[in-house]
Amino acid sequence: MSSSDEMSIDPTQDDDGIIIDKQQTKIRVSFLLSPSIRHNRHQLELPSEPMAVPSNIRKRGLSAIVNHLLDRGDKDDDNDDSASDDDEDNERLPSIPFDFLLNDKLLRLPLDSAARNLGLSTEHALELHYFPARLPPKKEGQSEQLPDWIMVMEYNNGRLWSGGADGVIRTFEQEGEELKSGCVISAHTGPIKCVSSLTDATSGLTYVATGSMDQTLVTHAYNSKKGELSLHAVYSGGHGNSISSVALAAGGSGAGDGNQIMASGDWDGGLAIWNVPGSSSSNSSNDNVGGDANGRKSSKKRKDNNSNSTSSSIEGTIQEVQPIQSVRAHSSNISGLAWGYNSTSSSSLPSTLLTGSWDHGLKVYDVSRMDCILALNGSRVVTSLSRCSNSDVVATGSPDCTVRLWDMRTNGEGGSGSQIADKTLRQSHKSWVSAIQWSPTDPFVLATTSHDGTLKVWDIRSSLPLHTVKATANKGDKSLCLAFGDGFIYSGGSDCVVKKFAL
Repeated sequence: MSSSDEMSIDPTQDDDGIIIDKQQTKIRVSFLLSPSIRHNRHQLELPSEPMAVPSNIRKRGLSAIVNHLLDRGDKDDDNDDSASDDDEDNERLPSIPFDFLLNDKLLRLPLDSAARNLGLSTEHALELHYFPARLPPKKEGQSEQLPDWIMVMEYNNGRLWSGGADGVIRTFEQEGEELKSGCVISAHTGPIKCVSSLTDATSGLTYVATGSMDQTLVTHAYNSKKGELSLHAVYSGGHGNSISSVALAAGGSGAGDGNQIMASGDWDGGLAIWNVPGSSSSNSSNDNVGGDANGRKSSKKRKDNNSNSTSSSIEGTIQEVQPIQSVRAHSSNISGLAWGYNSTSSSSLPSTLLTGSWDHGLKVYDVSRMDCILALNGSRVVTSLSRCSNSDVVATGSPDCTVRLWDMRTNGEGGSGSQIADKTLRQSHKSWVSAIQWSPTDPFVLATTSHDGTLKVWDIRSSLPLHTVKATANKGDKSLCLAFGDGFIYSGGSDCVVKKFAL
């Protein structure tokens, strides 16, 4: 279509229902379906020829145009008298909300203002990439009232793991509209500060690592076939303070059947690397395993499960594990750990480890040498850290209510890395950002919780959150943790209830 044949769309109302002057300035745009839409593209794709739209149109007005061009939306009964009730060809698909990217930024301003802020010329047609908008999280269930605060949680292999201020590990599964508690085991004498889980593809066991303010670090093994959770290994000699962060990964050298490795950080800035014993130490069909050269030694003593535990014990020897490496990585609390992207293989140690601390610093460590190959200094305490699913870009939370993005990618010899320009997400929270997690499926989406009791979902292509929902029951309750599930987000906090939100 030539410029003389351009389409001109004049919606009668803007986003706020205000009548639009049809004589106002127009801007030419081309609608391009986002490459991220890989399924059923033919149902959403539009011709890319430019068309004229009001210059001050916003996201909702553009979404109405796209739905109109796709012939989607409910019919107006007042204007459909000529349509036959049984004429199925005249039935339209329901309208859906769309989001728009202008120069890789989510459109949140009037179109002309957004183009001006980005320095784009309107002499040529603007390219708007569109895609279905992410809907607000919808509450779909919650657990019963628990005895104490929910401090940490993680979702793995269809199951939610949580650690409480009472030192208890709990699992949750959906049953109707309620989240039902499954296995319950007393793991620590103090509040659990961190949790990480990993399923061993070889044995089918899920290993759950927890660290506590009682200065202990342990792993439990879960047998899904038997529904049993039992102490698997105790880790000693690496820390002399409260354990504040932990991260499991596959790929440890000589670590057993499944080759798991673990990193842990403490309140004093200490960082330790551990080999996790393999499934043979948790399998009743195997003999007890003695000490070896990988920092493991057998222990004939079995930790007595709490009498209130609903889980059974998996027979076998509990290992007492010594660290492979132990260094003081930061001058204060290590509040977040993440293994580097594409840094693991089935036969060798993960190559890099990303750390964040209350000393305002973020670092990348070469695991084989335990050398810091990148150090970035921020202006605020790092209260939480999460790595993007497809890169070494990390998001951090801080007490100043702000979410920051950092590029932790290195050239292999150190250097590189930075706080990403214009990637400080606005101070939308009203209090301390307590937890942050990147979506495991969408590299642009992350979620945060805060002491203000809210859960927010963000798209990093905008400085404003996509959605905000109340995550606690009462005013003054703190939201302390969250976890992405399969199409859900879970949250927990000082109201002692786990909540489930559909995405």
